Amino acid sequence: MDFSQIEGLMGLASTALGMTGKAAETAQTIKGLLSSGKTPDNSEAARLISDLATQLTAANMTNVQLSEALRTVVRELRSHDDHERQLARYELFQTELGEMVYKLRDDMAEGQPIHFICPVCLNRDKQFIFIRGNGDIRACQAHPRDHHFAFRHTPRQTVARTRRGPSRI
Repeated sequence: MDFSQIEGLMGLASTALGMTGKAAETAQTIKGLLSSGKTPDNSEAARLISDLATQLTAANMTNVQLSEALRTVVRELRSHDDHERQLARYELFQTELGEMVYKLRDDMAEGQPIHFICPVCLNRDKQFIFIRGNGDIRACQAHPRDHHFAFRHTPRQTVARTRRGPSRI
């Protein structure tokens, strides 16, 4: 979550508060003008009412902006909470060769097969991307050329030369 959004919300709220206060002062001036016992100056009252309408419109527009900004922040917070809830289903797992990946926790499987997710995609893009394969070397489904993970050591095979060509020993 970007804290500049929250700072922006605070700025909008302060602006809306200032506009509302100014509109309240104008309304108070109109009330004083009408209740003074003297015959009110219609041009002054009309000007004050026009000012009040302008101030209330501006305050309303600021409140609309504030409301939209709050909806955006709430959506992002929900998305962050969903991500954290999903992440809680996984634990950091070290392969036999020391590679770090995320593994679905046994107690959180909820009928899903145990699987691994790419830590690069999770940390960089906040996406849960499966690691495919079940061999010694496995790859991220989204970036198979870039994100490889060694799960076990594969012994190197020796090739013996014979008259008929290479053969595996």
